[in-house]
Amino acid sequence: QSLMTQVLYYLGDLPSSGGQTVLDVDMAKHQLDTLSILEEKTKNNLTEDEKGLLDAALYETRTRFINVASQLLGP
Repeated sequence: QSLMTQVLYYLGDLPSSGGQTVLDVDMAKHQLDTLSILEEKTKNNLTEDEKGLLDAALYETRTRFINVASQLLGP
């Protein structure tokens, strides 16, 4: 959950404590890569609930990352 929150924070979806939003695609990518490594390293070692949470976090953050990156790069 922490890594997912960090990805969403760096994509500007979550404001800081001061109310400001941050857009740092490089940091978002780094945190997303960390989530992907976690998936790889824990393969076949998670309960169904844990796997479901990780899969949902990866899906949500990857989808959001693609949306933000495509807006920045344009069509």
